[in-house]
Amino acid sequence: MKSAFLIFSTTLTLFGSLDSRAADFSFEVSTPSFRISLPGLPAMKMDVHPMHGSQPHLQFLGSEGPYTVSVITPTAAAGMTALECAASTVRSLAKRRGVPESAQIYKARLNANTFLAIYVSPLDGVVRLNAHVLSAAGGTHCVEVHASKVSVSDDELAPWIDGFDEANIESR
Repeated sequence: MKSAFLIFSTTLTLFGSLDSRAADFSFEVSTPSFRISLPGLPAMKMDVHPMHGSQPHLQFLGSEGPYTVSVITPTAAAGMTALECAASTVRSLAKRRGVPESAQIYKARLNANTFLAIYVSPLDGVVRLNAHVLSAAGGTHCVEVHASKVSVSDDELAPWIDGFDEANIESR
């Protein structure tokens, strides 16, 4: 019995917990104050965005394997709600390079303060799955969390969309 316990505890030590799923992405921003939760995306190191010095709304950037996450906080008009921020960002998406027309963007309200826009961008031999999780923080800023994943097939779009059902931006 003692040897079985020793083998079990050694196995846990070597291979981690019995749950082999990677930790979900979670990140807190202090100014403006909010917390991001993206279940299904791996935890990753977030660094100050390399263009933050010249474009302060570009706050953080991180990547892990085929995933990339950026945190963007443009200044909002005083008192803008999460819905108003989300609507403003969704309107501007179609003007961005590599983003399809509005009719090809899946849009959803995830909860009272978090919204979603998802689309696919074709690249050379692969596709880039894109998700913009949107909200507001502090009554002073809009929040845009852009997550992307490089994929060999757009067949991963349905699971990608489903993975964002529980995404959340919580203003602090």
